[in-house]
Amino acid sequence: MNRKLTLIIIAALLGSVFVPAARAAEMTEKEKAMANPYPNDFGPDTLPEDVLKAYPANVQAGYKKLLSNKSGCAQCHSAARPLNSRFVEPEGGMDDAKQDAWIAKMKKDQPELFKDGAAWQVETKVWSRYVKRMMNKPGCNLQKADGKSIYEFLSYDSVKRKTGANAAKWAEHRKGLVEQLKTKNPKRYEELKEAKDL
Repeated sequence: MNRKLTLIIIAALLGSVFVPAARAAEMTEKEKAMANPYPNDFGPDTLPEDVLKAYPANVQAGYKKLLSNKSGCAQCHSAARPLNSRFVEPEGGMDDAKQDAWIAKMKKDQPELFKDGAAWQVETKVWSRYVKRMMNKPGCNLQKADGKSIYEFLSYDSVKRKTGANAAKWAEHRKGLVEQLKTKNPKRYEELKEAKDL
């Protein structure tokens, strides 16, 4: 066999070995996520159309990026995980002082947001940290601009759907999700309860 043909055959064989391995590595994050569910995973993986239509265009764009299986959050776990998360990032953008002022105001106006850790985790820059953390995971195809867009959606959405007039509805929703986890995966429920991470 001539040298050129041998090299082509070796390259083809290596390609067939490495491509499935790369796909398996991508799936590993998703499989890992689904093997270790959170209450969030039992919720819907899309927003109702009427809720989304009320959001500004840039926030809607971030939502669409989040849903992408190729370059969004859904490449490593279901979109339900961030959409049903208890995280609430205060209004104020990346300005610590504005976020702290929003928290102080909410502690007076809506103290229930700080009493039920399974429904709300109000924290400065919480979505900023999580988006950056996800972007650093192996195999994540999220580009910086897409990460920023997803962050804008998550921070905006966390205030709009989980606080104010929507707080009671949100608390009921989260209670149902926690109950589903407890029923369907009691061992994981106990792990998260112990870690105060429901």
